[in-house]
Amino acid sequence: MMMNVKKKTTLLKKKTEASVKKTYDLIRSPRFRFAAENKIKKTVIGFIRGFIIFGLCFVVIYPILQMMVAALSDLRDLNDPLVVWLPRRISFQTIQISATAIDYWFALRNTFIMSFGVMIITVISTSLAGYAFARLRFKGINILFIFVVFTIVVPPQTIAMPLFMIFNFFKLTSTFWPLFILAATGMGIKAGIFIFIFNQVFRNLPKELEEAAIVDGCGVFRTFYNVMLPNAKSAIVTVMLFSFVWQWNDIFYSQLLISTQFMDLLSLNIVEIAPRLTYTLYKLGIDQSVAEGMSRNPLVVGTIANTAAILMLFPLLVGYLFVQRLFVESVERVGIVG
Repeated sequence: MMMNVKKKTTLLKKKTEASVKKTYDLIRSPRFRFAAENKIKKTVIGFIRGFIIFGLCFVVIYPILQMMVAALSDLRDLNDPLVVWLPRRISFQTIQISATAIDYWFALRNTFIMSFGVMIITVISTSLAGYAFARLRFKGINILFIFVVFTIVVPPQTIAMPLFMIFNFFKLTSTFWPLFILAATGMGIKAGIFIFIFNQVFRNLPKELEEAAIVDGCGVFRTFYNVMLPNAKSAIVTVMLFSFVWQWNDIFYSQLLISTQFMDLLSLNIVEIAPRLTYTLYKLGIDQSVAEGMSRNPLVVGTIANTAAILMLFPLLVGYLFVQRLFVESVERVGIVG
């Protein structure tokens, strides 16, 4: 009996020593060392990447959260140093004042009509121009394309005065027509980028599609509309989204060609929120002397302006929730970076 126990103990000891030796040899092997070093390297890189992403998100999200908290705070809490994140009382007074100051619903309607119209016209004009540069061959095409690329680099301020003089001469200012005409002629906001996008997409499509359409008797415009355009859905979605958002947030062209005296737009009304504030507060039932004092307080004016900016961006954020997947896919297929 004792001999069997000794034999089992000896066998177990030998197995343990063999297992320890095998583990030790495995640890000392180059493959294990490489795997361990690779795992440590991935962990360090992941930590650094997460730290950078967290820092960037904090820089972007922190001001937005601060603006949202201020929008839901009572105006009396703005001058309270003890109130940092959590307000003493939840109030929609700031939102009401901001919406009244920028005439929110009426300006929202005008801004949507303007942005939607510019978006449709921009897609039509830039897609035609992109197709022409990609597929048609005529003298001076390279020079014209250089000018298109040049419009991306040149700031719009350089042609602001000639544009205003031309449209003012034809008495088209203070209407949507200048923006629609600029979009139709390929001179709208970032139209050069949109022409470049369509040009690259049409250039990468197989020539056999176009040749088959020509054999079937299609002309240039029918080939473009029935064959080429359906294969450029990713570019169409990208241009539609970017042109709509950029026109929605535009201040330069809107302020140059449209006056708030004749038409209310969200971007223009936010710019003029300070001179409107006293009258707005008085209209909401606040005493005139108190309203004048609040209008002179830069903290109150800044908070109301920031709240108005949130109201302006809110429809875009809601729309983005519905088109997020489509937007990401279209941008990836087109190849926009930065």
